[in-house]
Amino acid sequence: MVPALRYLVGACGRARGLFAGGSPGACGFASGRPRPLCGGSRSASTSSFDIVIVGGGIVGLASARALILRHPSLSIGVLEKEKDLAVHQTGHNSGVIHSGIYYKPESLKAKLCVQGAALLYEYCQQKGISYKQCGKLIVAVEQEEIPRLQALYEKGLQNGVPGLRLIQQEDIKKKEPYCRGLMAIDCPHTGIVDYRQVALSFAQDFQEAGGSVLTNFEVKGIEMAKESPSRSIDAE
Repeated sequence: MVPALRYLVGACGRARGLFAGGSPGACGFASGRPRPLCGGSRSASTSSFDIVIVGGGIVGLASARALILRHPSLSIGVLEKEKDLAVHQTGHNSGVIHSGIYYKPESLKAKLCVQGAALLYEYCQQKGISYKQCGKLIVAVEQEEIPRLQALYEKGLQNGVPGLRLIQQEDIKKKEPYCRGLMAIDCPHTGIVDYRQVALSFAQDFQEAGGSVLTNFEVKGIEMAKESPSRSIDAE
């Protein structure tokens, strides 16, 4: 077992009483959606976890979900200082599902963006999360922009972005009557989604797998725990 991280100071009365030996607060789900309280099937009355993730945005929740699915024997907790999950940047952005056309070919960013978009569409379909694969047009409006547009198109092909094609003026008007341009890249794999709904679904997956989520719990201090000594098979 990895060294446990211990909570030092929490801002939530329920959590503070919980870790001080008080009774655990109510846990569970409401109306089929994740209820961001002291949750999870593991006992939440312990003052330590194997892994603690600070921050209940989409990055923290996705990380927590991935960790518990890969390492179900570990006790994992997510701490969020707000009363609800995913209320900052996760829920305040344009919601674009990027296709991966702009990134440097063979870079990790390009690879993960293309794969991530496909996985996100698949996840939304599985979970019934609304999304719109509306596509987008990247338009050259001046003659001198056409070589750069063609270079971007080639970059997208190298990155494996599905469905890309170069279209001319007439096809631009057919797809978007109010758009004027000389040439465009039709990128049908771009979409939009409510990332807060995705994050809350990640939280539900995490809690159903045994993870614990504590909201209204602000971390104000962290200490490095001493590493547990390694034990050989012969010593056990």
